[in-house]
Amino acid sequence: MVNPAEAEVQSKTSERQMVPELLVSPEGTAPSYLQLRIAEIASSAGEPMKTNALRILFVIAGVAGLILAANAQETTGQHLPIIDMHLHAHTLSMYGTPPPAVCTNDQEIVFPGWDPREPLRLEGTGNQAMSCPLRLKAPATDDQLLLQTIHLLERYNIRAVTSGPLDEVTKWHHSASDRIIPAVPFDDYEKRDPEAFRQLFKEGKFAVFAEISSQYHGLSPADGSLEPYFALAEELDIPVGIHMGEGPPGAAYLWSSKYRARLTSPFLLEEVLVRHPRLRVYAMHYGSPLVDEMLAMLFSHPQLYVDVSGNDWMLPRKEFHSHLRRLVEAGFGKRIMFGSDEMVWPQTIKVAIESIESAEFLNEEQRRDIFCRNAARFLRLDLTSCNSQLENKPRL
Repeated sequence: MVNPAEAEVQSKTSERQMVPELLVSPEGTAPSYLQLRIAEIASSAGEPMKTNALRILFVIAGVAGLILAANAQETTGQHLPIIDMHLHAHTLSMYGTPPPAVCTNDQEIVFPGWDPREPLRLEGTGNQAMSCPLRLKAPATDDQLLLQTIHLLERYNIRAVTSGPLDEVTKWHHSASDRIIPAVPFDDYEKRDPEAFRQLFKEGKFAVFAEISSQYHGLSPADGSLEPYFALAEELDIPVGIHMGEGPPGAAYLWSSKYRARLTSPFLLEEVLVRHPRLRVYAMHYGSPLVDEMLAMLFSHPQLYVDVSGNDWMLPRKEFHSHLRRLVEAGFGKRIMFGSDEMVWPQTIKVAIESIESAEFLNEEQRRDIFCRNAARFLRLDLTSCNSQLENKPRL
């Protein structure tokens, strides 16, 4: 004769065996909501086995629905809009064949010393300019680079000021005109006189002058050779984005022999702003690491904006956050704009976004300003566009 208490235990044990093993938490991890609900149902006293089984199926179906909804949101661009002020339409060959793999700040980054007896390398064994546990590789082809980048722009609901050689920018713009805001520099790639740029702007070939790379050419932004282009930008009301900050580590040895760290100084931009008070300018990389100088410039020149591009994935995250916090706490949270400085490593976009999202000292309003509203104001776009979803279009 079976003891009634033993029969109850056997019944509950039999019911628990109906739960799939996949729903059991690995050792040492907390059970999920789904696991807890199933356990609660399975242990209900006085409920017939079929009733409990149906209740378990309903719970699983409900959670599955939530997962599908979340996945749908992820894949259809339901993120609040982002404006990326610094993205590149580049080719892989511009960075070497193949391009080096890079470090990102979702892990520890270290800048080791260089023994000059051996060549400096961005990656590889020995004499690395930058070191990390896991490096990010570029796609295998230019077509993959374009497709992967556009996919991430759609996934995160991004419109991006995209600079590079005019033919590449045009190609990218044709591929995703709703995502790409075309930009060209006036001091790099194909050299043109101001009148040629005037005509290109009139034809709608570009909307922003960026990235102005005078620092890589060993020039101050106040150099006389650039003056006609700043005058044109002021006349036609073309926004200008100028590189002021770090390049790749060891830039003068690995990238551009004319690069000089002293040209990072935001004070070098002052005469340009005074000569052209109606010029819209943003300092890419916020003059990093010379944050105090940038604070003085932002205070003295209210038309000046900054972006946080590159620094938000290339600098150690604590270091980047210390810079960002300094800018925000000094009162300039309305003039900081998001940028990825994505070159040929599309996943840097994701890491850059995470760097802003993980900044615990920012409230949600400040994040929305940095991600979208400040850039919309600077570019004179409709601010309501920062609250609406951009429909993903079919791509050829």
